[in-house]
Amino acid sequence: MTTLRERESRPVRFTPPEMLSTEILLNLEDLLDVVLTENGLCDRYADASPGDAIVYHIGLLARDRDKVATELSPERREDLEAVARRVWAMAEAGLGHLVQRRVAEGRCAYLLIVRPRPRSARSAAGYVLADLLGREAA
Repeated sequence: MTTLRERESRPVRFTPPEMLSTEILLNLEDLLDVVLTENGLCDRYADASPGDAIVYHIGLLARDRDKVATELSPERREDLEAVARRVWAMAEAGLGHLVQRRVAEGRCAYLLIVRPRPRSARSAAGYVLADLLGREAA
């Protein structure tokens, strides 16, 4: 039987090994590379490979999105709200998996793990993403 300390020291895999380009472990560099805007998220997703983790928030997402409970500035909270809505839409469209990982007491890193894209250049994922972007532009 393994102890809690032994389990916590093992790397955590969020996706099967064949989908990962690298291990998904959060280090200081990952935590400093947080997406802050919706455009930044879309740019990062376009450059990502299957299995890559995109950190889109560190803190407590529900609290930080709340108008009353947040400690963020109104502008930062609005940016976070837009990023969170986009990440959710991408996950619902099958473009990624949403996971969170505790980084400290009362703080989590929220991640979008990029799913493999279909091989066709005219893929369903491309149409879904275009539909998401077009629907909000209208």
